[in-house]
Amino acid sequence: MRTPTVCGEYLDNLLQYIYGQGVSPSALRKVMRLTPEDHVSEQGRFPLRLFEMTLDAGSLLLDDYYLGAHAGAQASRQAWGMVNYLGMSAPDTRGAVNAVVEFSRLLVDHGDVRFVEREGETAVLTWDIPLRQMPSRHVVEFFFASWYRVNKSMLDRWCSKREIHFAHAGPADCSEIERIIEAPVHYGSDANYVEFDSHFLDRPVRFPHEAIYSSLLQAARFDLAKLQMEDRVIRDVLDCIVRQLREGVPKLEDVAAELGLAPRTLQRRLNHTNTNFKSLVDEARKERSRNLICDYELGLLDISAELGFSDQSAFQKAFKRWFGQAPGLYRSQMQSVSM
Repeated sequence: MRTPTVCGEYLDNLLQYIYGQGVSPSALRKVMRLTPEDHVSEQGRFPLRLFEMTLDAGSLLLDDYYLGAHAGAQASRQAWGMVNYLGMSAPDTRGAVNAVVEFSRLLVDHGDVRFVEREGETAVLTWDIPLRQMPSRHVVEFFFASWYRVNKSMLDRWCSKREIHFAHAGPADCSEIERIIEAPVHYGSDANYVEFDSHFLDRPVRFPHEAIYSSLLQAARFDLAKLQMEDRVIRDVLDCIVRQLREGVPKLEDVAAELGLAPRTLQRRLNHTNTNFKSLVDEARKERSRNLICDYELGLLDISAELGFSDQSAFQKAFKRWFGQAPGLYRSQMQSVSM
């Protein structure tokens, strides 16, 4: 699938914080072996995995256990882009929160944001992330610290209850991260969420403006549709690659022909995503191999041919890269679990 991304403004905010703490750009490049700024796409998106690596590298260079929270607490409103302006012009805070839920993928295209009003006059904003794709602790703490600090003045004014919960483990003493974010923090919860008084939702925002809000909603939905179109294009290409694998590794021209597109058109559409055709071939093989290896009647040579590998050794090498184990050992473990 398409590589998860964050908006480029988040990277700008993060790098400003890291460099402001005394880390030179050259030192960060040396640790990461790349220049983060060079990986912002023409659409202003940055790979989430590289964002995670930048946080981890900054934490190492600064010896800062709480770098994610520190950087998030210093992030500006501008990093929230369209969602920020929707929140500022919404008719009330409920509309601003709904904008975060509906358009969270414009900020970070990974997982989903869910909003629930609980009994007892509290509301919960949760970031649901697939467990097998959970980013590092720094990433989660960055985004929650950013959201909380951007809205802190209003939360302080209207909410007696305002707590942040993290699903990951943390120190028993939460005083330091609570000092950074300026809110009660709990580790080891059942999800990543912020909880606050629900009556906060009916408070006015600073600059409510119906016409501007309506116009921004249209623009945000257009941007979101473009991201969703990328997902559809990539899913279609992946399905097509899987169908053609038996005949060998498909070429972009072959896939374009099956999809009824000119090769240039397909290439142009892929250029709008944060992946490429070679990576999609690898992803398609990986997805297909996960299913085939569980068919115990198939030999490894048969699976290798089904995936378009020229020989079994090439398949075994690729499988170990994907899953960290040789296919025979992986299959043995799957069989023992299912018995």
